[in-house]
Amino acid sequence: MTRLLDLYRHRALIGVLTSRELKARYRGSVLGYFWSLLNPLLMLAVYALVFEVLLPNRSPGTSPYALFLFTGLLPWNWLASSLTDAASSLLVSGALLKKVLFPAEVLPVVAVASQAVHFLLALPILLAGLLAGALGLFGPAVPLGWPLLQVPVLFVLQGLFLLGIGLFLAALTVHFRDTRDILGTALSLWFFATPILYNLADLKGHGVARLLAWNPVAPLFAAWREALFFGRWITPSAWGLLLLLSLGSFAVGWAFFDRLRDSFPEAV
Repeated sequence: MTRLLDLYRHRALIGVLTSRELKARYRGSVLGYFWSLLNPLLMLAVYALVFEVLLPNRSPGTSPYALFLFTGLLPWNWLASSLTDAASSLLVSGALLKKVLFPAEVLPVVAVASQAVHFLLALPILLAGLLAGALGLFGPAVPLGWPLLQVPVLFVLQGLFLLGIGLFLAALTVHFRDTRDILGTALSLWFFATPILYNLADLKGHGVARLLAWNPVAPLFAAWREALFFGRWITPSAWGLLLLLSLGSFAVGWAFFDRLRDSFPEAV
C-alpha cells in the first residue's frame, strides 16, 4: 500500500515524463500532435473503402463495418502500443534506475499514460465518425446517445488493466530479454483472437467461439462496442467482470514488479 501511495505522490513526475515522451516522439515532425488525429482519420477512410466498397458482404449486425472496426481498433492500438513500450521501459531508461530513490514503477506508468493520450486525441475522430453514422451517411444508422457516458469508465478500467500487464512485462523483460520478441508475436495472435474484426456473438455455434470467449480482453472490447457502436448500456454483470479483470491484472502486475524491483539497477 505504501508503494501505491508513493506512486500517487510521484504524479507530478509521471506528468513531466509523459509530456517529455510525447514531445520527443513528435520532435522534428511538421504535423506534430496532429498525427494522432490524422492517422485515425486515414484509417477510417481506408477501412470504409476496403470493407464497405470492396468487401461488402458482412454480418448485418456489424454494418457499417468501417465504424464497427474502428471502435475496436482504437482501444487495440492503445493496448498494443502501451504493452510494447512498457515492456522496454526499464531497459530504455536504465540510467534513471541507477539513481538513488528513483521510483522504477513510474516508467511503465508513463508508457501506458503516453499512449492513453494518443487514444484520447484520436477519440474525437471516432466520435465524429459515429455522428456521421448516426445520420446515416455510411449506410444503416448507428445509435448514438447516453450510453456514450460509459466511455470514461471503460477508459479507466482499460488503463488499469494495461498498467498491470505493463508492470509485469517491464519487470520480466529486465531479466528475460526475449520477452520483447515474444510479445511482438503474441500481440499478432492476440489481435485475431480478440473480437475486433468480428462480433463474437456472430460466432455462436462455431467450435472456436468458446475458446475465443476465454480471451481476457474479449469482455473489454465487447463493452467498447456496446457503448460506442451498438449504443447499449453495459450490463451490471459485465461491469463486475471488467472490474475484476482490471483490478486482478493490476494486483498481479504490481506484486510481480514490486517483488523484483530491487534487482532492476543491476540487471539493466
